[in-house]
Amino acid sequence: MVTFADALVGVAAVTLAAFSSYSVARYQSSKFASLGISGIDVHKPDRPVTAEMGGLAVLFGLAVGSTIFLFADFPEDGSFLSFAVGASTVGLVGVVGIADDLFDIRQRYKPFMIVAATTPLMLFLLGRGSIYIPVIGSIDVRLLYPLVAVPLAVTTSANFTNMLAGFNGLEAGMAVISLGTLSFLSATTGSLTVAMLGALLAVAYLGFLFLNWYPARIFPGDTGTLTAGAAVAVIALLSKLEFVAVILSIPAAMDFTLKALRRRPFGGRKIHGDAAVEPDGTLKPAEYPTLVHAFMKVSPIKEKGLVLSILSMQALFALVAVAVTLRFM
Repeated sequence: MVTFADALVGVAAVTLAAFSSYSVARYQSSKFASLGISGIDVHKPDRPVTAEMGGLAVLFGLAVGSTIFLFADFPEDGSFLSFAVGASTVGLVGVVGIADDLFDIRQRYKPFMIVAATTPLMLFLLGRGSIYIPVIGSIDVRLLYPLVAVPLAVTTSANFTNMLAGFNGLEAGMAVISLGTLSFLSATTGSLTVAMLGALLAVAYLGFLFLNWYPARIFPGDTGTLTAGAAVAVIALLSKLEFVAVILSIPAAMDFTLKALRRRPFGGRKIHGDAAVEPDGTLKPAEYPTLVHAFMKVSPIKEKGLVLSILSMQALFALVAVAVTLRFM
């Protein structure tokens, strides 16, 4: 049972996680561009130079919130280990993102580095051998679960988030929706400590989102995108909500599928460049298929409207995930 003291500690942890993330992102937004840790905002007519690697603020917020939660309200039921394993796995993937932002790691190496970062989670889930799917029930996969499903889920989710990106507030907004949904469902299904980890991550991205929203003062970088995708998979795996993560990943999967259907998959941006920007801010799609370009082709749309449209789609799938889970729990 959650006591009043437990609730108070939880509120303090999420509040300080959000505030810490916002504060660090604000500092980064004013300092990192001058240090060369920056990128060009290609979807603005004047293409401003903007601070990068904002995911570092999210990781700092997670660290602050986790410290408060663990030291002020140390779980006595053994769930400390699941929290620690989840946080460490997310943090290690974040380190991969930091290395990529700083040293521009070749694309072929990143999946292997992310797989290595999932080692704590793989070892923790070594005794689990089944996946639960609503309507169908549990499917026994034995050692394929910890040794294949776990690293594949984290790596795929991290890269999905990294691909459906590039617009002010998009990646952070999707992270808030997805992690908030998983945190709620984790609490509903009894995984309270995992729900707390999800809540800390959700509010850390929310704190960052205040500075990443249009017009963005800082970008998440691979540190933020890889961390977000990995966090979704980690929370889902720890709380046995793998099916929820699949539903939440549908928009990213749609984007992946559109890109994969080309004769030269995933090379469209190198060949055709980014979406063009009219003087009034209206976006014109480049000549290769992606989810965001599909929205641009439907009707004239500006960056803020595009992001709100995709976030609305993500929220719709989140509602579907909640409905399905509550129906069959």
